[in-house]
Amino acid sequence: MQLPRDPDASAQTTFPINAPRPIELNVGITGHRAGVLTAPLVRTLRPAIYSVFGHLRDATLRLQETEVQFCSSTAAQFNLHTALASGADQIAAICARSSGFFVRATLPFEAHEYRADFAIGDELDTFEQAVAAADEIVALPGDRADPEGAYVRVGELLVREADVMIAIWDGEESRGPGGTAHVVELALRSAVPVIHIDIARGSDQVRMRGLLGGDAQDDYSNSMGDPNLYQRLLSEIFKLNPRP
Repeated sequence: MQLPRDPDASAQTTFPINAPRPIELNVGITGHRAGVLTAPLVRTLRPAIYSVFGHLRDATLRLQETEVQFCSSTAAQFNLHTALASGADQIAAICARSSGFFVRATLPFEAHEYRADFAIGDELDTFEQAVAAADEIVALPGDRADPEGAYVRVGELLVREADVMIAIWDGEESRGPGGTAHVVELALRSAVPVIHIDIARGSDQVRMRGLLGGDAQDDYSNSMGDPNLYQRLLSEIFKLNPRP
């Protein structure tokens, strides 16, 4: 459970202990770039990503309705935190917005500098459209002399902001700091649950699993299409079941 952010910490609203609080879900996204995601794979991925955002939203609203002793009736807030890289990040932003999420773009550099990461033509045009569609843009003070460090800082911030991470990932080991596998590792080390949308390179096959409680060994038998699993996940995230 997170309270709405206020840049002026002194102005933040305080709530009595055990009083119902506004509910806010923060989702981070990490995943492969467009070069890995073939057109057939993207066609399979889109409905899978839509379903995850839809399940997260529906489960949050169900908790708000059923856990009235913990959750106030204030409208729930849904946020996606994304670096808007080509491929997974941009697809997730489209799916999240369609599911009623506020899209917060967290860029490693100022937008005009980040443009250099995208090939001139369709890729750059799509990035600029994604930036224009974002509800909020935060540009980190990355240095082109240390691009790896800039991407690592973005990954660290996404994990820090997220209640849950979505990883569109082939499951292979990290090829270096700041990549998808590294961000997944950071999330699990920080006890941030990960919804892993597993892709098979060279095919259009997708499967999903939840890496929960820091356990990276969960298999694919726990279907992320099960609404009850999302309900349990969010109950844990929001700590709605008080310990005796």
